Amino acid sequence: MKMRYALRRGFLRLFFVLAALLLAGGGASAAQRAAGVRVTIPSVLYMQDAAFTLGEAARIEGPVNVRATLSSLILSTSGGVLTRDEVLQAISASGLGGFRVELRMPARVRVETPGPEGNGTETPEPGVQPSGSDSSLSSMVKSLSAWDGEVEVTAVGSIPRGRLVEPASIVPGTPAATLRFQDERGRVRSLSVRMAWTQNVLVAARSIQRGVPITARDLMLRPMKITRPGVYAVDAAEAVGHISRKPLKQGEPVPVEFLSGPTQVRKGRKVTIVARYGGLTATADGVLLEDGSPGDLVRVRRSDNKKSVVKGYIVDENTVEVRVQ
Repeated sequence: MKMRYALRRGFLRLFFVLAALLLAGGGASAAQRAAGVRVTIPSVLYMQDAAFTLGEAARIEGPVNVRATLSSLILSTSGGVLTRDEVLQAISASGLGGFRVELRMPARVRVETPGPEGNGTETPEPGVQPSGSDSSLSSMVKSLSAWDGEVEVTAVGSIPRGRLVEPASIVPGTPAATLRFQDERGRVRSLSVRMAWTQNVLVAARSIQRGVPITARDLMLRPMKITRPGVYAVDAAEAVGHISRKPLKQGEPVPVEFLSGPTQVRKGRKVTIVARYGGLTATADGVLLEDGSPGDLVRVRRSDNKKSVVKGYIVDENTVEVRVQ
């Protein structure tokens, strides 16, 4: 008990010193906080899905780091309406403290999304005329690419008569291609198409810390335009129980390359002990006294003091976090 008290007192002393240094240079931050943040949402929104981020719906003005935090907040609608109270609740839950937020929006905003057939109105680019058989083109492209997501195909001109003879396949994510059709007389006609690929990918339903095992509650599916398949996790089995080697913000897609299975950390391994108190951090070299995986509570002692043993949570194979309360 005395040892634990002494350790906590030592951490607090270090925190007070760090706090004094931080306060000495805090003028810029205070000026940013005084400037505040402005969030503007129009009376009608046109969204691809009933769930979307605040950054997709609003114009956010303010410091860069604050804009990034607010932009990733996830909103959702029921009955095609987004209320002012729902936005305020999302901003409040973001943990953004000390900033004055000015919200400019009606009490109720109408949110329009494509119907079941996806027949939203769209303005074609100059020189590009959507064909009346876009659905058949989409089916052709999905068949050629073995794609299980959605692909929007825009044709430059009308679809020639005959059967499709080229290409033999299309790589998902390809932005444009030339299709060749052969009619009953053997004549070959070409058609240029542009393609936009959409896939349901896993995004962070809330902030995910680096090295902490991911749970099903941390994830949600959202449609996303992609240029290359396999970059983001699309199935819960790819992410649940795994750890991310980088922190993920709410609304950020989960990249497969940063996921790894929980690593078993063995007794005797040298680690860094990290203690956090408020916004301050202290570190020390330590040695694990028992086996564990990321997220497990284990005993660890300081390398320079064999009698100083504390309990902390394994963040990754090199870090143990002691939570000082």
